[in-house]
Amino acid sequence: MVEIGKVKLDKGWLAARSTEVDLTGVQLTTTHPPTGPDSPWMEAVVPGTVLATLVKNKLVPDPFYGLENEAIIDIADSGREHYTFWFFKTFHCKLSGNQYVDLNFRAINYSAEVYLNGHEKVLPKGMFRRHSLDVTDILLPDGENLLAVLVHPPDHPGTIPPEGGQGGDHEIGKDIATQYVEGWDWIAPIRDRNTGIWDEVSISVTGPVKIVIPTWFHHSLTITRGHICIRPLNW
Repeated sequence: MVEIGKVKLDKGWLAARSTEVDLTGVQLTTTHPPTGPDSPWMEAVVPGTVLATLVKNKLVPDPFYGLENEAIIDIADSGREHYTFWFFKTFHCKLSGNQYVDLNFRAINYSAEVYLNGHEKVLPKGMFRRHSLDVTDILLPDGENLLAVLVHPPDHPGTIPPEGGQGGDHEIGKDIATQYVEGWDWIAPIRDRNTGIWDEVSISVTGPVKIVIPTWFHHSLTITRGHICIRPLNW
């Protein structure tokens, strides 16, 4: 039995370029999980971007030093598949009879398919979308669970004109993402366009009832009276 509350999943992640993994998400989370940072798998930075993981493993230079960013291939030249990555993690969660659990992603850039113990969920696209998945019924009885996330870059990563400029060709503006990743007057182009699981991942264990997004509405500028709106979810 686990305690009620939230547990961050921010350690023990592995990552691999999708073109170097000849397995499906179902296979990775059932019969053929990676067992460690053996090629093509490597230690991953989560929360973080694909580029952060590549820097951590010394596969590309640190773009924050000198002109090292020029040595990193841009997604416009490599293609989106070069920065499409698998992220994998195991976690323990064994529930009692009246407990429930959500798997939460506070932000993924840009789109992703989530696999947990052989079950797939395609997430809606968007760099800033929050996702909460009820996974109570697909946790394994022994409590050891296998999680794999296939993360894709923005649909319109754009290109960087030779003369540079603010926002490159602005194609990234077609997506729900940040335009500065194509370069601006204060930052060089970000080669992977910030692709990755760039914000918190967690599991939330609750009882049979949970309250989601409590909201306070006030009726005057002095906030002397108001009411609270809650959204109860009954299982």
